Amino acid sequence: MSAARQARALIALAGAAPVLAYAHVDDAPAAAAWTAWQLKPDIIGGIALAALLYAGGVWKLRARERFSIPWRHAAFFAGLAALFVALQSPLDALAEHSFFMHQLQHLLLQTVGPLLLMLAAPQAALVAGFPAPLRRAIVGPVLGSRTVRGIFGFLSQPWIAALLLVASLYAWHWPPYHDLALRDEPVHYLMHVTMLAAGLLFFACILDPRPPPLGARYGTRINALWAAMTACMLLGAGLALKNTSLYPAYDDLGRLFDLTALGDERLGGLIMWIPGSAAWLPAFLVLLRRWDTQELRIHDRRARGIAPAGAATAAANVRVGLMIGLLALGGFAATLAIGWIATGAQR
Repeated sequence: MSAARQARALIALAGAAPVLAYAHVDDAPAAAAWTAWQLKPDIIGGIALAALLYAGGVWKLRARERFSIPWRHAAFFAGLAALFVALQSPLDALAEHSFFMHQLQHLLLQTVGPLLLMLAAPQAALVAGFPAPLRRAIVGPVLGSRTVRGIFGFLSQPWIAALLLVASLYAWHWPPYHDLALRDEPVHYLMHVTMLAAGLLFFACILDPRPPPLGARYGTRINALWAAMTACMLLGAGLALKNTSLYPAYDDLGRLFDLTALGDERLGGLIMWIPGSAAWLPAFLVLLRRWDTQELRIHDRRARGIAPAGAATAAANVRVGLMIGLLALGGFAATLAIGWIATGAQR
């Protein structure tokens, strides 16, 4: 798939982000938050539009083997479901009255939803899903322009996309900005738009189905993924282990569960630190698998006519990939243990 077509598909999905991300409850009291199913037509319409584009594109491309894999379709619709839960379920109303519920919402909005959507590699299906006249008259000329492709090509580099993801997370957790978002609906809207867009861009780049050299090198992707995850873990750890509360807006709106401000914020930091880290693991495993598959293909081609040497080299690469995967899982397990011990010591 060309970079131009990929840019069109991703920008089309990101274009729906402002609609999907509009999820601020108008002065819902804390007691009513538990049953606050919004079901706003604009958000439902945005989710439905994305689902219809994808389904229509898959139907048009159904003869191609890659578009008949059930788990890809399941991942895409699970990603839409994650966005629906984040933006339309009572979780959205609860997030205005509890910092830790807000972190659960952000986890679905910036990590789980975008990761599932991009695991499905929906770019070609989304492009094919547009009606042909609309593609030719509007979508193609606008999104295929040299300017748009240049901007997208720059932003979709692994380290740039990682920087944007981390910047959006840190900026919106700076206390003045975070409290402003809770108190001001347009700013809250902007928070959700930027977090969702950053997540979509990042995971589209990291999980790009195109192998190198069409896509970024797998080593670069893994390093960018690890760096971004570490930055998010550090923010979560800092919030979980701090000794002073930072976000008074939740008290002004009515904090849930009779939690203290410090206890609520520590729990939110713990959610960002531990479940937030776990949510990144599928991306690591997918990249390692794709890297191993690419290495096997390369060495199989080199080994034609020299089967024993090629097989030994391929096996060695598989073992290296498995070793990297085990080290990553071991490091994650150590992070979990440290998190539980450290937060237990703070009680």
